Amino acid sequence: MARIAEYIIEEEANNLRDQFFLGNRLPVDLEGLLIKQGILTVFTKMSPDFSGMCLKYNKDTNFILVNSDIVLGRQNFTIAHELYHLFVQDEKEFKVHSCDVINPQSPIERHANTFASYFLLPQAGVVEVMQRIECNKKTVNAAHIIMMCDYFGVSYKAMLVRVNKILGLAQDRFDVLNAVQPIPAAKEFSLGTEVFEKPKIKEKVIGDYSSKAQALYETGLISKGHLIELLNDIKIGGDE
Repeated sequence: MARIAEYIIEEEANNLRDQFFLGNRLPVDLEGLLIKQGILTVFTKMSPDFSGMCLKYNKDTNFILVNSDIVLGRQNFTIAHELYHLFVQDEKEFKVHSCDVINPQSPIERHANTFASYFLLPQAGVVEVMQRIECNKKTVNAAHIIMMCDYFGVSYKAMLVRVNKILGLAQDRFDVLNAVQPIPAAKEFSLGTEVFEKPKIKEKVIGDYSSKAQALYETGLISKGHLIELLNDIKIGGDE
């Protein structure tokens, strides 16, 4: 697969934001978006090398599974990653698969990661916040990055990479910021740490399971993604 220019991926992300009437500046209320788009989303504890997966049945029945045992910022990034698969990726290329946003193993997964960054961190919005907190190429520090992580709901690394793309930091400055441990640094600056931590609630469902479950089970793709086993394991919609 030929490498896709980043400006094209950014345009894809901006187009989906427009499709969802999100504008080009504000953070995404992901839970509200999932509800509004009718995407059945299940959060459950899974192995650390698993971020999430999705299943597209038809335009009205989409499913996302998110590992609830990863930090909140990575959960949010995973959802945005899966939105690429559900709404942007060519349907001819779509298939059920497990996603690891930390170590993507294929060009399409790396594409979805880049998309997720632009979707959650639109340039106009990031630049506006940087101006508000007086963050620029000369002044940028860990506190700036952490404040923006909290505002946009993303991990420290995702925010730093996005800021670097906008500002074009010197390598030594990037390396210093990249070495920061966000939770201790946030506490040092008296800033919030929630986005860098695992949510306490490990089992959660967003969407109407009962009205969509049958459609999900009827698709022949379920067995390939072992979705039945996963849903049975967490007893979603069952009697227990």
